[in-house]
Amino acid sequence: MFNISSLTTLEELINNLISYLYMIRILLFVLILFLFCNSSSAATLTNDSIIRISGQIVTKSDLSPIPFSHLIIKGKRSGQICDSLGIFHLQVKQSDTLLVSALGYKTKEWAVPFIFGSSLSQFFQIPLDETAYLLNEVSVYALGTWDEFKADFRKLEIKNEYALNSQITKELAPFQTKKPNIVPPQYRPIIEDLSVWDAIGTPASFLFSKFSKKEKRKRKVAKMIRNKWQIKILNQYYTREIVAANTGLSGDELDNFMAYCGPKLNITQTTSQYDILEQIVNHYKTYTKQKRGYQL
Repeated sequence: MFNISSLTTLEELINNLISYLYMIRILLFVLILFLFCNSSSAATLTNDSIIRISGQIVTKSDLSPIPFSHLIIKGKRSGQICDSLGIFHLQVKQSDTLLVSALGYKTKEWAVPFIFGSSLSQFFQIPLDETAYLLNEVSVYALGTWDEFKADFRKLEIKNEYALNSQITKELAPFQTKKPNIVPPQYRPIIEDLSVWDAIGTPASFLFSKFSKKEKRKRKVAKMIRNKWQIKILNQYYTREIVAANTGLSGDELDNFMAYCGPKLNITQTTSQYDILEQIVNHYKTYTKQKRGYQL
């Protein structure tokens, strides 16, 4: 005969079992969630932790050290240069990547490996592959002796490498103002170069400038000031030694050419030594042609 009390006991047992299983599921879920959070925080802590590593940069072929290699932490402005044995010591993070480079070798990205027990310094060998650099073609030629060089220099045709600037200068010539007056105001005469046109246009100023002792002194001082820098440039760049070295002349022939060339030199306050030499060479060519024409 079926016992109702036993049925009630069985039902309670099943309910209790279901409750236990439900609690176990909740506990497992909480445990898994706890472990996941701990592992994520541990990984983050490990990636952000500072570790000290040491190593040596070597060749991939025979593992010989590469001296004075460069190491840069990617994405940062810090790094180091290895010593003569290719050895380095760095403080990095677990998530860092090193850019390793050396002359004659390919640049390499080296990710810092995961290290357990980061309190101890780790030593690594980083091999690099060799590379070759393609150079442009180079022409090598001899200049010969000093006399040959001087002869070639005299025959050299001087090209105008600034044609555009020359063209612009010509186009702007009508709009150019007078050159700045280097004579101080207190030494400037009313009329610096007396001419017939001054007598016709401004007779009073002409007569005053012509007969005034003060104006005469001013004209004399102004002329000396204007010629002073020209004489200085000539004494510096137009000497017998310089002319002889660039023309090969000597003795009376050198004196004759310098007397011919000197008055023809165009000298300004911005004239350089190269400008003087260029004019000397050009005037020497003209002088030589004229001399040959006279001989014929």
